[in-house]
Amino acid sequence: LSGDNYKERTSLWVDKYKLGNILWVSYPLIYQDNLKEVVSEIKKRDLYLFDLWGYIPGSGPGGYWQQFVIPDGVLDLFKNELGERWLGMDNGEQDGRYVGSFAPRMYPMGSDRKQQYFNFQRHFQEMGNQLGNKLATLVSLNFGHYFLKEGIYTLIGAETAQGLPNSQIYYSFIRGAGKQYGVHWFGNASVWNRWGWKNYDPKTISYAENDYNAGNPLKGTSLSLLKRLMYTHLFYDCVAVGFEGSMEIDEKRLSPIGKIQQEAVKWSEKYQDPGTMYTPVAFMTDFFSGWSFPRHLYSGDAYKVWGNLPYEKSDYLTDNMLNIIYPGYQDASYYHDERGFITPTPFGDMVDCLMSDAPLWVLKQYPLLVITDELQSNIEVKDKLNAYVQNGGHLVITSGSLKNLPDGIAGIQVKGEVNVSSSIVYGGETIKENDSFVLSELELPQKATVIQTCGDVPAIVEITEGAGKVTVIASPFGVSEHPQCPLPVKIKEDQPLDKPYPMLKHVQAYMEDLFSTHTLFETDPNLSLVTCVKSANEYSVLITNSSWNPCTFDIRSKIGEISSIEELKINHDEMKAVGYTPKVVSVSPGKNTSTIIAGGGTRAFRIKIK
Repeated sequence: LSGDNYKERTSLWVDKYKLGNILWVSYPLIYQDNLKEVVSEIKKRDLYLFDLWGYIPGSGPGGYWQQFVIPDGVLDLFKNELGERWLGMDNGEQDGRYVGSFAPRMYPMGSDRKQQYFNFQRHFQEMGNQLGNKLATLVSLNFGHYFLKEGIYTLIGAETAQGLPNSQIYYSFIRGAGKQYGVHWFGNASVWNRWGWKNYDPKTISYAENDYNAGNPLKGTSLSLLKRLMYTHLFYDCVAVGFEGSMEIDEKRLSPIGKIQQEAVKWSEKYQDPGTMYTPVAFMTDFFSGWSFPRHLYSGDAYKVWGNLPYEKSDYLTDNMLNIIYPGYQDASYYHDERGFITPTPFGDMVDCLMSDAPLWVLKQYPLLVITDELQSNIEVKDKLNAYVQNGGHLVITSGSLKNLPDGIAGIQVKGEVNVSSSIVYGGETIKENDSFVLSELELPQKATVIQTCGDVPAIVEITEGAGKVTVIASPFGVSEHPQCPLPVKIKEDQPLDKPYPMLKHVQAYMEDLFSTHTLFETDPNLSLVTCVKSANEYSVLITNSSWNPCTFDIRSKIGEISSIEELKINHDEMKAVGYTPKVVSVSPGKNTSTIIAGGGTRAFRIKIK
C-alpha cells in the first residue's frame, strides 16, 4: 500500500491474483502522507486491515525495526472509517521476544511462577497501551491465553515454520484460548527458516551459503511444508490463512508460493468449510505454569518455563503428554529436513490446551480432560473439576495435583508415598520400568476399580462419579523419579533433544489406550490426520505425509461403516517447482494414487457414514 500506486497494487493482489480480502501491512503505512486516501480505498473495496506489524519494544531509533510511536489521529481514522474491518495493531512474536530478551533480566531471577506471570502481564499491558489496546496477536511461543485474557484482541494466530516450534501444538493452545475467550484464530506460515528464506524474485535472489538474510528457491521453508501448514490451518477452524511473503516472482507473476495461496482460495470456494475440527481431548496446566516448548528459537537453554525457571517434573509431564499425541514435536526447526513442524498423529490431531482458569462451560465441551501439570491448591478449581465429572466428563489426574485439591476428588485422596519396584501389571501383562519410582498411597472408596498394580499398591485407579469418571495416576507426575540423562548443556541442530525425565512406561501405555478410544478415523500411524465434523454422519479428513518418502494409506472408520469417500482434490503443481523439498532431501517423493500419498503431500477427503 506504499506509494501512489496503491490502487493498482491492491487491484493486482485482490482482483487479478485473487489471494484474499485481508490486508496484512507493516507499520510504515501509518506515516504515509496519503493515508486517508489509502484507507478510503480499503473501505470502498470492503477489505479488512489487519495486524500492522514491526513494533519491537526496547528498540532505539534507526533501522526498520523500532519501538515506533503512532501519530495522533491514525487509530481514530482506522476505527471511524473501517469499523469492524479494522482488526488492530500487531502483538507479533512478542511472547518469544519477551522470553528471549526480557525474562532473563527480570529481578529477582528466582521469582515464583505467579510473580513471573505478573512480570509478563505488566510488560504487555504497557505495550498494549502504546499500541492503542486494539490488537491482533501472532504468537511465537504458546502464551496466547495470557494475551486474550486481557479482552483487547480481535484475532490470534501463530508464526509457523521459520525457526519456530511445532504447528500442531501452537494451535492446540490457540484453539483452547480462542474458545475460552471468544476470539477467532488465523493461520500463518513463514517462508523463513534458521538458514535463510524462500525467494523467487530475481531482483533480490542471493545464493550466499552461510547468510541468514540470503533468499533463493532452495533456501527457507519448502513449498511442501508451506502448503501442508496452510491446509492444516484451514482444517483447524482458522477464519483466515496466508503466507508472510515471497508470493511474486516480479510485479506481474505469482511465485509458486503465491500460486499455493491462490489455489487454496479456489479450493475453499469450491468445497467450502470443512466443518468443525474434532478435538475431544483437553490438556490442562495450572494458570501460572508458564510452560513452554522444551527448546525454541528464543533461548539457548532447554527445558525452561517463563523463560528463566527450570522445568520441574510437572513440566516434563506436559512435555511427555504432548509427545504421545505429537511424537517428535521437539524437533521442529532444528532439522534441515523439516521434521517436527507437523508430526505423525497416531491418535489423530485432537487436543486443545487449557489452563486452570477455564470456566466449566468450556470444560464441558471435552469428553476427556487430562491434567498435565501440577494444579495449585484451589477450592474453586476442585469444585469445577467435580462438576465437570458429575456432568459426564472423564477426568485424568496425577497424584501430584490430587494432593493439592482439598479433600481430594470423587472420594480419592493422597495419604503418603511409597517407593516401589520397577514392574507394573496392566491387563494381565507385566510392564517393566527402567528404574524404581514413587507411587502415592491412595485412600480409595470401595467402588473404585484398580486398573494397574505394582505388587499390592494401586498404580492407576478409576471411579465412576455422577455421569462421569475419574482416573487417578498414582505416580506424582507420571515421569521417572531420577534423571535418565544429563540436562542438555548445548542445543544442537540435526540432533534429537535428550529427555531427562521420560514418561513412565505404564502411564504411557494407559494413556495410549485411552486416547485411542476417542479416535474417529484411522490411517497409517506415520501420517498426520485431522478430522472435521460436518454433521452426524459426514466428516472431512485431512491426511498429511511429513516424510519425504511416499507412504501407502487408507482410511478406516471406528464409528460405523463408511458409505462413501470423496477426495476434495487439492492442486499439486508445486511438486514440479524448484524448492518443493528442502535442499538436503534427495529422495523422490513419488506420486499420489488411490493408495499412496506422495512424500510431503497433503490430501483431503469427505467421508459419509451409513
